[in-house]
Amino acid sequence: MENGNGDKPTVMVTNDDGIDAPGLRALVHALVSTNLFHVLVFAPDSERSAASHCVSWQRTVTVKKVDVPGATAFAVSGTPADSTSLGISKKIFPSVPDLVVSGINLGCNCGYDIVYSGTVGGAREAFFHGIPSVAVSYDCYNMVGRNLSVDDFTLCAEACIPIITAILAEIKNKTYPQNCFLNINVPREVGNHKTAETPAADNDDTDYSSLQAGYISVTPLSALSPAEIDSVAFFKKWLPAV
Repeated sequence: MENGNGDKPTVMVTNDDGIDAPGLRALVHALVSTNLFHVLVFAPDSERSAASHCVSWQRTVTVKKVDVPGATAFAVSGTPADSTSLGISKKIFPSVPDLVVSGINLGCNCGYDIVYSGTVGGAREAFFHGIPSVAVSYDCYNMVGRNLSVDDFTLCAEACIPIITAILAEIKNKTYPQNCFLNINVPREVGNHKTAETPAADNDDTDYSSLQAGYISVTPLSALSPAEIDSVAFFKKWLPAV
């Protein structure tokens, strides 16, 4: 792993709700609390929801260092894809991260939502550059309009840590698929931590139906479509052990 941080893998966090969003802060706190990862943050300086894979083309993008406890963090005056692109460019950090995690998004990103999602766009940008990535969303639309805090996202963040840890183990062993990235959706009630791999096909075995049934939905994706069949087969075998 090219991270320069001893035995600790480097995880870079981005999102589309902005660097001050409680979902991102909860995820960073959960990662830092494990003491297993070197945590970087490179995220938009304000909300960029539904930005999809938009990039800034004819305007200057600025970067400002901010205080995020336990992490090295920068706010970007651009989109999630801009943030990921800059974060993995080695212009700010001396090496590329081992894994990029985009989220935690306020609200699920299932089905056609992945086309519009800035959360998924941030993960997809890393995938385009050959870096393993994950998008994480929380099915909590009923909390929209509330004054949300980090505590509202804590269970979601903690539920994702075993998956992130297992991914990094596969990366270290050079057994992680290179032709996909993951889209994770967590139901609001995650006490049982049920997990389902979903290919996002046009039938009852979809990411949304799994989420509604109370499962954490994990969907392998390629650039603009579901992942190749060998990746789907890998995660069908891999997830039960996780």
